[in-house]
Amino acid sequence: MIKLITLSFCLVSIVLCGQVEKNILDISEHPGTYTLSSQINETSALEFYKDFLYTCNDSGGDAEIYKLSSENGKIVQTLKIKGVKNVDWEELARKGDTLFIGDFGNNLGIRKDLTVYWVVLPNFASHPDELALSGKFQFTFEDQKEYENLGNFKTNFDCEAFIYYKNKLHLFTKRWGDFHTTHYELDLESSSKPKIAKKIETFNTECLITGADIYNNILYLIGYTKEAAYVWKFYDFNDHKFFNGKSKQTLIGLTASLGQTEAIAVTDSKIYITGEEMNYSLFHVKPTLYILNKEDL
Repeated sequence: MIKLITLSFCLVSIVLCGQVEKNILDISEHPGTYTLSSQINETSALEFYKDFLYTCNDSGGDAEIYKLSSENGKIVQTLKIKGVKNVDWEELARKGDTLFIGDFGNNLGIRKDLTVYWVVLPNFASHPDELALSGKFQFTFEDQKEYENLGNFKTNFDCEAFIYYKNKLHLFTKRWGDFHTTHYELDLESSSKPKIAKKIETFNTECLITGADIYNNILYLIGYTKEAAYVWKFYDFNDHKFFNGKSKQTLIGLTASLGQTEAIAVTDSKIYITGEEMNYSLFHVKPTLYILNKEDL
């Protein structure tokens, strides 16, 4: 059962905790809030490209990418990816017009077919409703030695977040065991099969990380607990070690109000957040897009 708590605020002053700034901003009644189509009720990813947003559903969804209006979240186009299956698509990342699709949802920690696909997004506004697969590879986490089924929501090798940065894919795990996240790197130039995700660092995010984006050398992570949802910012870091610099945590609202926040995309002026549909005995949250001014976070 979700623990209900009351937030009687819109914005609370920042509290400084060592190197971590902590902030509270309730986005549940933000004016830039839009209900998404039931077609994307399990929206699990978000990427911004040429004035549009792109998302996908996670496990059980079709092998499709949905192009959305960045003004209200309405579906503009459904793009079918030929020749692939959606086992558990959890994240999108982008290098130029190349869109990476992370099929690495792993609630049980037993998958040996973790896969990254990629497609090329055409440069024009109206294009065919099917996209050809440009490539794919499988990978494993270098420190995962056991694949025993421990039951749902116990593994530290679930993953729902990655970004493209400096010619590598950077993954951030959803560690059910301790609510930390571990940062791994995938070298796109490596010829090993499967590729090995190299462990870089671990950070206590105090929540389950479900999405990531990077903009102007600031890393954004989004996640949730049973009680609340959070956005983390990491900046002033050295090279590719995102957690060795400064960080800021913002509590953005109650899970009972926002649902399960799943994805984040950042531009020069906006931050986009999506939450998937949630049905509980005490509440129902529809799939939602939140559009914030960048300075809000």
